[in-house]
Amino acid sequence: MVIPMRRREFLASTAAAGAPAAQRRNAVLLYCEQFQHNVGSFAGGPARTPNLERFASGAVAFRTACTTTGLCSPSRAALFTGRLGHRTGLDDNCNVWHSRLTRLDAVQPTLIEWARRKDYFTGYFGKWHLGRDGPILRGAQRYPKTGFDRVQSPPGKVDRKPNFEANRKYYQGGSSFAEKPGFYATAPGSYEDNEAGRLATQAAGFLREARGIGKPFFLTVSFNAVHPPYHVPMPYSTMYNPRAVELPASLRDDFANKPAYQNEIMWPFHDTGHLSDDDWRRLTAYYHGFVTMLDRALGEIIDALEASGLAGSTMLAIVADHGDMVGAHNRFDKGPYCYDEILRIPMLVRAPGIAPREVRRHVSSIDLNRTLADWMRLEADIPNADSRSLLPLMERGDTGWSAPDDAFYRYEWYNGRWFGIRAVRTHTHKYCFNPAGVDEFYDLKADPAELHNLATARPAPAAMRPLQERLLAHLAETGDAMLHAKLKEYLAS
Repeated sequence: MVIPMRRREFLASTAAAGAPAAQRRNAVLLYCEQFQHNVGSFAGGPARTPNLERFASGAVAFRTACTTTGLCSPSRAALFTGRLGHRTGLDDNCNVWHSRLTRLDAVQPTLIEWARRKDYFTGYFGKWHLGRDGPILRGAQRYPKTGFDRVQSPPGKVDRKPNFEANRKYYQGGSSFAEKPGFYATAPGSYEDNEAGRLATQAAGFLREARGIGKPFFLTVSFNAVHPPYHVPMPYSTMYNPRAVELPASLRDDFANKPAYQNEIMWPFHDTGHLSDDDWRRLTAYYHGFVTMLDRALGEIIDALEASGLAGSTMLAIVADHGDMVGAHNRFDKGPYCYDEILRIPMLVRAPGIAPREVRRHVSSIDLNRTLADWMRLEADIPNADSRSLLPLMERGDTGWSAPDDAFYRYEWYNGRWFGIRAVRTHTHKYCFNPAGVDEFYDLKADPAELHNLATARPAPAAMRPLQERLLAHLAETGDAMLHAKLKEYLAS
């Protein structure tokens, strides 16, 4: 359900089109990869994130933010277009082995085109994952000379099968490994040599230039951090003591009464049989170091914005495309499932004139599309119909929206294999419709680790029916192609 924005209330103070940049509504989007919602110290987690702590103290923290899809390309396409995959056709990863997709279709406009039409000074640095040179073709005026998606088929993508034999060495009896490259390892070089450090430097350069341009600006900085493998330079690879790592309660999930594919090896990252408890602790320690390194880069960009003198006219949003399993359910990376480790994400937004607060109700990463568009007074030529403005929540807290407090999730394809998952989450329960396996229903209060699938119980739990009906209504509201006679019949049975 799309909640209309009270444009007069929130946009009345917007400067005229010809006003100096310092008086205009600028925007910065800092986009992270596979960042668990509760791992950073700004969210009470074990990984030290002093810069995000500082930023969160002056921002609106969305504590129950969720992604639309636990997969890179579909979640990114949804955020930039404000439209779900069944509308855009972007419902799988681009440029990976077996995927049928290579890009987001050029007829699907994004925030970048909308900003350029309003004469915004635009920059895009880092990962796009929606096709070669996508930001450039869509109008970004500043971008890196090299990097992700600057070549047609990056190494290991599309035309080459991933190496499913790479982990065989880790199963050799009597062998020991100080690190396991492909999962966790110390990267050569320093922070400055790492992508995170380079992106921070590029962003700072853009902001210095923007100060003198005399136009409003829209900057996106998109990090590959903290995507696996966790290859991080010193001192981040040794920053955390593995012995202090607490293993997930779901690590030994036996997957009883769950979709069988959740325990399949569909990508080399899913081959976790060689990982001992000690490996999981070390791997997680490297992940924490990766998060702290990302925090440093984010802090440098925040500081550069402050130094530019434009922070007072700039909305700054920090979000992740989705989370990461990091050992939950004995899984590494991500896959076609909707556990909270990949469904929930960090989301922090700071805007001039809006007081810091915590918002507890469910929001989605796709909602940043309309939020940024409304803030910058952009016009979507194809309606961003699946996005809702977060500004009412930022202004008034949880009462800013009157719609039901829930989040919806979809997982159509995983690297060329169809699953068709549709799910709904509330604060107490989660229901997952799984066409390729048994459905799932979890009591999040009694079973926060999501170990016990109650959907297979007979009779079915009474609490499952309202979520099924809510999911069915959502599919109808969004015109989802999954809504057909067979699904209606199934949910009615």
